[in-house]
Amino acid sequence: MAVAKPGGARRRMRELREQFPEVEEEYQRLAPRYQLLRQLIDARQQAGISQTELARRMGKTQSVIARLESGEHSPKLETIADAARALGYRLDVRLTRDRSLKPEESATAAS
Repeated sequence: MAVAKPGGARRRMRELREQFPEVEEEYQRLAPRYQLLRQLIDARQQAGISQTELARRMGKTQSVIARLESGEHSPKLETIADAARALGYRLDVRLTRDRSLKPEESATAAS
C-alpha cells in the first residue's frame, strides 16, 4: 500500500491548475465556498467541539455536519448561518464587484 506524501494532493492540484486553464477557472470559482467551509471547520475545532456536538446544537445529525464540512455538496445559506451561530459567530455575506470583468462580460458571466 502506497503511503501518501505530506502535501502531495496540494502539489498535484497546483500542477493541474498550471497545466489546464479550465481547472484553474473552476478552482477560482469554488474558492470562496471552500474558504468559508475551512473557516467553519477551524471555528469548530478551535472551540473543541465535535461534529456530533455541533449537530446537537443545530438540531441536526452528525452526518449533516460531515456533509457540510466535506465540501462535496452545496449547502443552503441558512445551514451555514445556523452552524456559524451554533459556534458563536455571525455569517456576513456581501457582493463585491469583480473588477477583472468588463461591464459587458459581467452580464454574460452571470448567465
